[in-house]
Amino acid sequence: MGTKLVKFSVESFPKTRVIGKSVAVKIDIELEDRTIETLWESMMQDGSLNLLTSLPERTTQDPDTVGWMGDWHPGDAVYTYLAGVLVAPGTPVPDGYVYRDIDACEIAVAWLQATEGDEGGNIHADASSHINKAMQEHGYEYDGANGLFEMEYYSHERFRIPEQRGEYVILDFYSPCKKIG
Repeated sequence: MGTKLVKFSVESFPKTRVIGKSVAVKIDIELEDRTIETLWESMMQDGSLNLLTSLPERTTQDPDTVGWMGDWHPGDAVYTYLAGVLVAPGTPVPDGYVYRDIDACEIAVAWLQATEGDEGGNIHADASSHINKAMQEHGYEYDGANGLFEMEYYSHERFRIPEQRGEYVILDFYSPCKKIG
């Protein structure tokens, strides 16, 4: 029960921009906290996701989306969650939206899958610990040199389509990293 690591890799991530809408989230969030879910739901209902996934500057052909988590500062009790899409660097930001630029970096990518008995609640909560464990096993560690962030990547093929079919989804989770030593 819980979440299992399906695939792990370290990839070169190009300089990119995330455009979307954001909310402040408490670090010690309770499972009953629906701040992030409410953001995604409101973006689906108000057409924001349709606008973002139709931007010509998107970095993917599929309507993939991301949940960028960052703006952490030591001692703070909140971070920024930005729901949106990855676009080319310098893409103009539509009115009413926010952005974060991501510098080119090495990034750890974990494919995480909910297992029987988990309706997806742990897949998000366990993502950071799963990817950090996999990084250590492969000789890498978190690298905050290019900004303190991690990112959920919602692949249309691995997450959205299985979700619509009621099947187990795979959440891609990104974390900047560097070789240990």
